[in-house]
Amino acid sequence: MIDVTRHKQHLRDYFDGDGFRRWSAIYGDAEVSRVRHTIRVGHARMLARAESWLLEWLGATGRTPSTMNALDAGCGTGVFSIMMAQHGVEVSAVDIAPHMTAAAAERAQAAGVAQRVTFTAGDIEDVNGAFDVVACFDVLIHYPRPAFDQLLGHLTQCTNGLLLFTYAPYEPLLAAMHWIGGFFPHAHRRTDIQMIREADVRRLVTAYGLRVGRIEPIRSGFYHVNLVEAMRDESK
Repeated sequence: MIDVTRHKQHLRDYFDGDGFRRWSAIYGDAEVSRVRHTIRVGHARMLARAESWLLEWLGATGRTPSTMNALDAGCGTGVFSIMMAQHGVEVSAVDIAPHMTAAAAERAQAAGVAQRVTFTAGDIEDVNGAFDVVACFDVLIHYPRPAFDQLLGHLTQCTNGLLLFTYAPYEPLLAAMHWIGGFFPHAHRRTDIQMIREADVRRLVTAYGLRVGRIEPIRSGFYHVNLVEAMRDESK
C-alpha cells in the first residue's frame, strides 16, 4: 500500500525543483521540445474547455462571477486561477510546491488580478471551507488508488456547486505502453501517471454526492487526460 505522506513529499520535492523548471516552461511560452509542445497544446486545450464549462454553468445557474468564490487545487503556475480571476471570481489557490505558488503570484500581479487571488503553498487536503467552484487539473493523475479516492473525496466536500477535474483514463493500449515505459519518454518523466477507469470515477463522484455532467477526453501527443464536470444537486 502506498505511503501517502511519503508520496506527497516526493511530489513536493519534484515540483519544487526539477518539475518546476520543466512545467513552468511548458506552461509558459519558452521554446520546448516536440514532446513538451504536445503537452502544452493539450493542457491549453483542456483549460479552454474547462473555462467554457465554467461560464456555461454560471449562465445556467444565473450566478454572477463577482459573487463566486473558487478553489484552484494544485494551481501550478496559476494559469486557471488567473483566468477565473479575470472573470471576476475570488480565488483561493493552493499548490504543494512553494516555487509554483511564488511564480503564480508573480503572474497574477502582472495580469492585474492579484487582489482577487490568494496563493498558498500546502497540501490540498489541508484546505478547509466551501467553495462555489473547485478546480483540480493534472493533480489526481499522480495518485494511485486509494489515495486518488481520498483526494477526490476531499475535493467534493469542498464543493458547493461545480467541480472540474482531470484524471488519467485507463486505456488498454496506453496501459501496455506505460508498463513497458513507452507511455511517456523517460527523459521527460519524473513522476508516474496513474490510470483510473471511467466507471470508477463516475461511481466515486456519485458516492460522494455529486452528479457527473460531461466527461471529455483531451488528447494531444503525450497529453492524455479526461476532463470531468461534476455538480452538486442544489434541489437536495
